[in-house]
Amino acid sequence: MKVASHKEKIDKLMALRQRLDPLEDFEIWFWAGMTAGTHAVNAALHQAGVTRDDDKFPTQPHVYLSRQPDGSLKTAFGPLGDVLHVGRPKVEAPVPEDVATMMEQMEIIEHYRDPCLRDGLAPTAAIADECDAALRRCMALLAARLAEPVTATEGA
Repeated sequence: MKVASHKEKIDKLMALRQRLDPLEDFEIWFWAGMTAGTHAVNAALHQAGVTRDDDKFPTQPHVYLSRQPDGSLKTAFGPLGDVLHVGRPKVEAPVPEDVATMMEQMEIIEHYRDPCLRDGLAPTAAIADECDAALRRCMALLAARLAEPVTATEGA
């Protein structure tokens, strides 16, 4: 996806989170935050020139949908454009320090995905606060990065 598309999705997901209660609506609140953070990491990776900034949409690691002239979508393999979750797929290229920090913040959030959403661990205010703080740090780093000049992606 393109940086602008990631930013649009981030804005919508962050607005959704604001309408939800972090504990009563934890599952959707969590998914909205995790997804927004993943979009932030992808936007930062694109802006840094680490991954491709294009109009292809990931379905699986290295598998993308691209819009055809007739409006249909075609599946194709390609080089890394978007990660689906931090670490899936792994970014093999060097990552700038601020983007690596964003990824670390997302790992904090991802740490609670299975226990709270799949394994029955009841979310607590402390868990919600930790996830929220990590996401806010991630978003602050993205805002700082997007204020920098755009770097062209090698081979894009």
